[in-house]
Amino acid sequence: MNKSESKFNKVMGPWDILVIAFGAMIGWGWVINSGDWIANAGFIGSIIAFLIGGAMVVFVGLTYAELTAAMPQCGGEHVFSYRAMGPTGSFICTWAIILGPLHGVSVSGRPFC
Repeated sequence: MNKSESKFNKVMGPWDILVIAFGAMIGWGWVINSGDWIANAGFIGSIIAFLIGGAMVVFVGLTYAELTAAMPQCGGEHVFSYRAMGPTGSFICTWAIILGPLHGVSVSGRPFC
């Protein structure tokens, strides 16, 4: 697909993408586990960990921004992995992206057991 064939309206800004990435990566785990973190690492250790995690989310957002600007086709991660690894690698990568949140659900639900 050529860049000229893609006609998307930009409706989300960098801040929107950052917030979505942050929410997807952190989820509810920080709410459930923050008491354990403070008990083990202390208040300052927990703050440092959150700051490091926030910096990592910024880099993830910048990476997605660069990839999307370079390949503005519909499909997101599937398009990126297809261009980088070919059809077989992209198939595996895309299924890992689709099934990955299932692991997140089980990890987030674990503290309730």
